[in-house]
Amino acid sequence: MRVAGPPARAVGLAGAGVAALVASRGFGTPALAVLGAGLVALPVLMTAIVWLTAVGMRVERRIEPARCVTGSPVRLTVAVRGWAAGLGLDRILGVAIDSGLGDGAPRAAAAGGARVFEARRGDHRLPPARVEITDPFGLARRTRIGTGDDRLLVVPYAPALTGAPVGAWARGQGVRRRGMESGFGELDRVRDYQAGDALSRVHWAQTAKRGRLQTKEMRAPEGSGRSVLLLLDAAVPAGDDFETTVTATAALARHLAERREPVSLVHTGRTPGRIPAARAAWPVVEIALARVEPGGQRSLALAMRAEATAPDAPDLIVALTCGSDTGLVAAAAQARALGVGVAAVLAGPAAAAGAELAAGGVDVVVVSGSERIAAALSGARERARVS
Repeated sequence: MRVAGPPARAVGLAGAGVAALVASRGFGTPALAVLGAGLVALPVLMTAIVWLTAVGMRVERRIEPARCVTGSPVRLTVAVRGWAAGLGLDRILGVAIDSGLGDGAPRAAAAGGARVFEARRGDHRLPPARVEITDPFGLARRTRIGTGDDRLLVVPYAPALTGAPVGAWARGQGVRRRGMESGFGELDRVRDYQAGDALSRVHWAQTAKRGRLQTKEMRAPEGSGRSVLLLLDAAVPAGDDFETTVTATAALARHLAERREPVSLVHTGRTPGRIPAARAAWPVVEIALARVEPGGQRSLALAMRAEATAPDAPDLIVALTCGSDTGLVAAAAQARALGVGVAAVLAGPAAAAGAELAAGGVDVVVVSGSERIAAALSGARERARVS
């Protein structure tokens, strides 16, 4: 129970009562003494009643369910119990209930003594519920702090995908290209040497046989070329467009996990995160996407360059963004030059760069809203047109 200081009204009223008592003795007016005694006694009486009511009151909050998907209805109930309710004191006194919901759910609506609201993505920690008790005259005030549920985890909606998701055509392309350039893998064919070919790829036996330089072309072994990195741009403002990219990321991660394909996640949120493929099970990725917050400082282009040049570079990077990153086209070109396939899922202002990215060989999908994610990422996709 939080005890507040006496309201100014109570202090003033008690002061007026003391003044009336003094005046009654000076002027010999018994009626003024009765008034003064009443003015002094009223704040004391109201304070005692409010204090006793608060002591006998228990506040408990329940959140059902404590874990849900974005957009699901959540019921929040604050129960106030105690002996004061049995005596009817809560009907006489002013009882104001603060559920602790704050501004987190502007669409909240009353439903049978509870508040039902549409859950927003995030790992929410609610302040404790509390009840403030006041007397009818506003002379005393006490606050009772509640107990109960204080966490609400809202994971992103991950629509099921059918058909080949974005970037399927490029999967394996990066590994094959890197394998050919490094000389590893299986021999595909032998051709005439061309300027710029690495000497490590020269087939000396065929060169001696044919009398001119011959170059080996390699192909990657079966089963390679399946590593996918989902790169979520969170260096953007909060809003519907950002939530669309989060939903698209969740849909792709769930789809790849269900197909048991290696997938990793990197986001550039306020607290950047990186989950390698070895630890990127769907439940782990789902919780990470629930907690990602926009407003990060690292650009998408910088993050893509870092991942494409890493020793364990993925075969395919799927960049998901709603921001206007002027360096994204150049970063995608660099990644492709290094043998990493690149795909892009664009929403909001980012769609303006779709044509330029597609012209550079990036597999581009434009998503116009959360409700169209499944269709866009599956077979019926809206591809950016090359101008």
